[in-house]
Amino acid sequence: MVFAGAPLEPTQRLRARIAALNQPRVIAADSGAATALAFGLRPDVVVGDFDSLNATVRETLQMQGVPFERYPVAKDATDGQLALHYAVQQQPTDILLMGYLNGARLDMTLSGVLLLVDTAVPTVLVDERNEALLLRGPRRHTWAPEPQELVSLLPLTGDCAGVRTEGLRFPLHGEGLILGDTRGVSNEPRAAHVSVALEQGALLLCRHFARL
Repeated sequence: MVFAGAPLEPTQRLRARIAALNQPRVIAADSGAATALAFGLRPDVVVGDFDSLNATVRETLQMQGVPFERYPVAKDATDGQLALHYAVQQQPTDILLMGYLNGARLDMTLSGVLLLVDTAVPTVLVDERNEALLLRGPRRHTWAPEPQELVSLLPLTGDCAGVRTEGLRFPLHGEGLILGDTRGVSNEPRAAHVSVALEQGALLLCRHFARL
């Protein structure tokens, strides 16, 4: 798990998501350390320039022996990206990113989403009402949707080919989705299980939840 500094509330869904994990390694990007603590998790390491981490939180973690990986303020990557790189170096089977969305700055939110392109490790972005993962063709992904869930499929790095869906109100039967087009936005589950598959491209699968 990697916590970045965007605002994030410890909702019931997110707590349940964390509870289902088997002893995850927790990495925090700067002020994401405070978010991890709010979820009842002590970071295994804190990465960043520490320009936004509360001094009291930092001192408490240092007293508890939590290591800090310090970088200069003037650098070529965000703290969130540095923390993700650190996570990838631990050779995980998958990564859960929290605190990368819902910030006040659009540029930081977009850069957080684009980090999915930066790693080949299966990585999921979550916040209180959204979940996103990147599907690289050929790939198939199946899940059990929540009530009133909305599903959007967005090409991320270029056009996608051979997109097929099952269990959605507006199905796709091997069509292409074009970068910049909105055809894949706001679909609705109509079955107990939904699947999305594609042959070529990088497809961002977004799930939006009506309930917290």
